[in-house]
Amino acid sequence: MNKGFTLVELMAVLVLIVIIASIGYAGITAVQRNINQNLWEATVEEIETGAVKYGQDNLNALNTNETCNIDGSETRNCIEVTVEFLINSNYIDTDEVDDSEKEIITNNVTGEIVNDNIVCIYLENNRVYAEYQE
Repeated sequence: MNKGFTLVELMAVLVLIVIIASIGYAGITAVQRNINQNLWEATVEEIETGAVKYGQDNLNALNTNETCNIDGSETRNCIEVTVEFLINSNYIDTDEVDDSEKEIITNNVTGEIVNDNIVCIYLENNRVYAEYQE
């Protein structure tokens, strides 16, 4: 009488392990995706906060007749700057650098470098606001 597992029993255990591992992987992937999304939202808030500080330091630049598109409507008393401009003006801090040692900000969700993206800074009711344009 042989004592041991049959090939069918071993295969059944192996199939169960693979199923459990795939469920775990899917869960970990979803958690990672949520972490990246939350990190990107915090980065956008940091970009907008730096833009507001720039606007507060340069109120005269906002008193123009230029218009910006904010949430689908034209807004006056605004300027558009790039993320890179805010980095170079020391209104945004970043530890990321590219191959040429230029400071960059990367979208954690898409992997895209966003330095050339626009931030609209506008004055409304004597208060400075900023909106990152994706």
